[in-house]
Amino acid sequence: MDPRALSLLEQALDQPADARERFLREAAGDFPALLEDTLALLRAHGESEGRFEPDTLPSHIGDWRVLERLGAGGMGEVFLAEREGPGFRQRAALKLSALGIGGAAAVARFHAERQFLARFEHPNIAHVIDGGNAADGRPYVAMEYVDGEPIDRWCANRSLTLRERVQVFLQVIAAVEAAHRALILHRDIKPANVMVTAEGQAKLLDFGIAKSLAEETGLTGTGFAPLTPQFASPEQLAGEPLTTASDVFALGLLLHLLLTGRHAFDHAGQSTAHALALMRRQAPTRPSGRVDGHALALAPRDLRQWRSLLSGDLDRVLLKALAADPERRYASAAAFGEDLGRWLSSRPVAARQGDALYRARLFVRRNALAVASGCAAVLALSVGLGIAAQQAMQVAREATRAESARAFLLALIADANPVVSGREPTLKEALDQALPRIPDHFRGQPESEADVRLGIGVAYTNLMQLDAAQAQFTRALALRAPGSRGWADVLQARALLAWTRGRTDAAEADYRAALAVFLADPELQREAGEVQNDLASLMSDLGRFDEAAAFAEASVASGRRLAVDDGALGARLENLGSALQGLGQLDRSDQAYREAIERLGRALPQRTVAYAVALNNFALVQRDRGHREEALTLFQRAVTVREEAFGPDHADLAGPLINAARLQADLGRIDDAKASAARAVALAERAFAPDYVGRGHVHLGAARVALAAGDFSDARHHAEAALAVFERADSAAPEWLDQARELLGAAAGQASGQGDETSAGRSTP
Repeated sequence: MDPRALSLLEQALDQPADARERFLREAAGDFPALLEDTLALLRAHGESEGRFEPDTLPSHIGDWRVLERLGAGGMGEVFLAEREGPGFRQRAALKLSALGIGGAAAVARFHAERQFLARFEHPNIAHVIDGGNAADGRPYVAMEYVDGEPIDRWCANRSLTLRERVQVFLQVIAAVEAAHRALILHRDIKPANVMVTAEGQAKLLDFGIAKSLAEETGLTGTGFAPLTPQFASPEQLAGEPLTTASDVFALGLLLHLLLTGRHAFDHAGQSTAHALALMRRQAPTRPSGRVDGHALALAPRDLRQWRSLLSGDLDRVLLKALAADPERRYASAAAFGEDLGRWLSSRPVAARQGDALYRARLFVRRNALAVASGCAAVLALSVGLGIAAQQAMQVAREATRAESARAFLLALIADANPVVSGREPTLKEALDQALPRIPDHFRGQPESEADVRLGIGVAYTNLMQLDAAQAQFTRALALRAPGSRGWADVLQARALLAWTRGRTDAAEADYRAALAVFLADPELQREAGEVQNDLASLMSDLGRFDEAAAFAEASVASGRRLAVDDGALGARLENLGSALQGLGQLDRSDQAYREAIERLGRALPQRTVAYAVALNNFALVQRDRGHREEALTLFQRAVTVREEAFGPDHADLAGPLINAARLQADLGRIDDAKASAARAVALAERAFAPDYVGRGHVHLGAARVALAAGDFSDARHHAEAALAVFERADSAAPEWLDQARELLGAAAGQASGQGDETSAGRSTP
């Protein structure tokens, strides 16, 4: 019998009696064998004369007195029951099998559940109290009665934050992982099977369709298994062998519902074949783009923050759990939980390890100070801790404060000298070695200690040692008077750390608090302009372009008034151009970018990265305005600037090169386009991981160039390469896969057309 038949029967029994057969024909019509099995079960149910319909309430089952019916389905019924004995009264959820449906296999499975739960103890799994057979021979099991709510309603009724939902969900993962260690698959993880008590303890229920992983089939199993289609994996819908990856998929579906208020796949009410095709053909949309503010009862501002917190790493974690291919999911529920733990503690998640540039991009923001290489410890220390010394000298009320910070910095540089240490330490090692000396060196000098801890925190942030950075900022804040300039300095640095961790709401709060301090002091208007610039960049990242433009305009006006240097003003103008571009004000964006590029060009080499970013972004504005020649010139300048700064083989060249190649092809400069595309592909293949979407986009661009050149074989090759990357990637948008397939089809169609024309003696257009 098809393993999906009983699930469809359960759904059919929820329909009016005269609509059940029609429902089954629509749901299983694409699978003749499945339809035959479900119709046979429906006939068997009818012949039972309604014995399994929940019409009457039995008074007793075994030693248990039945109080009320909690639920019913094709597999049987669940009652609230109690029993009494000398000195005790006990309540239980009593599950009574629907004997006859599913035959001996269903009865055996019921007994297997009872045996499994009777020997299994876990705080997040409802345990067995008793079991036996009812008077009519049907087996029953009395389980711990969980007085609670399904996890989705429990979260909603308490207006839990996104982080709180993840924390509760980790209890579910712990239960599933414990079952997997006992070689048991659950196979029906859904909100109704996860109850949460008033105290916040989650309990996983209903192992009625669980499957032992230790059976003769090895670490898989199908068997006679009902399921809930909205929470089933593709392989489960297809009736294929299952592994722990199937439960991981169901966990991903459940977490998606908890965090977005929506199901990951919109196939409710569709046939099994349609649902299966949808899940295997189309990757789920990024969860952050599917948040239902109404379902989650979020105000507009809270909705923006929710989406921001969900975007990025948590998106990637969920999409990895929801990969159609079981091999691309987390290897276990524990691995899924570990990545969620990394997200909660703001550490890089394993779901992003395939992206070779992830750790760098995680903290590099527009206009951020370039980080020295890890091997150049002396230079890096000068950059990281020199910030503290500079700030100390700027605000020092006494010369000894600056001198103390300078002496500490010089001592660290001396310790990092390879001649002294015998080897060249990493920057992290040098910083770690410095920390124990701080209390003694700065005894009685809280302001100086705060200066240095701030500098070390900045350096740790650049090194992605985020917990270490947080510790330094926390200590520095404790040493500074709330509302003081130094306190605001630490808040500004801590805001970047929060932004790096994806906690944009916390970053915004710190930036705004720092800005309030700076704006209140006429002597700190330069610092206020810097924070306004930071906020402009953050708001653009969040898509709040009106606010971004307002902050950027204020920052630029402040910079002009205070006559800041060209590099600083150019960076502020670049942020203004970006915000205006987001608003669609391309003429004003053009003006801002032009001045930004002029000023940043005068600030080289210190502003090389900001200059290259401005050139590339301005090129996009010009392309959008239809000024292709100017856009091409800007892309080429961005390439040249990066080459001069980083060499000809740097991965950052791939983006502007493929952008230039596409414009060259549009302009009919096919040879130049092919050369640029070939170089971009070579860089991407060498530097980007096989599942990094940037690699796929380079191949997409190369495919378009090849089509323009009439090289259909090469176009097909690059389209296939792009499709392979996007299919491997955990966060590829469905439209990217569609674009790759369209290019593949175009290449095949053009190649076929070329063959027809050649055979007719005509040249190819």
